[in-house]
Amino acid sequence: MGESSGTGDAETLTVELEDAGGTSWWASLLATLSSQYGNAYKRFVGRVDEERRYVGPTFPVPRTWGDIPPQEAWAPEMNRSLAEVLRHIEDDHWVQTGNGQQPWEFRFTRPR
Repeated sequence: MGESSGTGDAETLTVELEDAGGTSWWASLLATLSSQYGNAYKRFVGRVDEERRYVGPTFPVPRTWGDIPPQEAWAPEMNRSLAEVLRHIEDDHWVQTGNGQQPWEFRFTRPR
């Protein structure tokens, strides 16, 4: 999740993959039932100190894949969603300073 710099002069933003149904089982169930093929919907978000500041568009992911990270081949629109959230982050002058284990896990910083 997002974290702050210990010096207080910069803030850190992390890009994460989020279930668009949220953490609520009810919202997740509703998203599944309302989708045409029982898909789950994911989106990329940028967080600072646990606060969601940037939200990309949702994209469908087959429920049968479970916790396997999505790939563009079977999660259409995934790359477009990531590109859009990254564009908004970079437009606000965040500078990429690191990567996580997944190809969409980025870390950015900027002065406060």
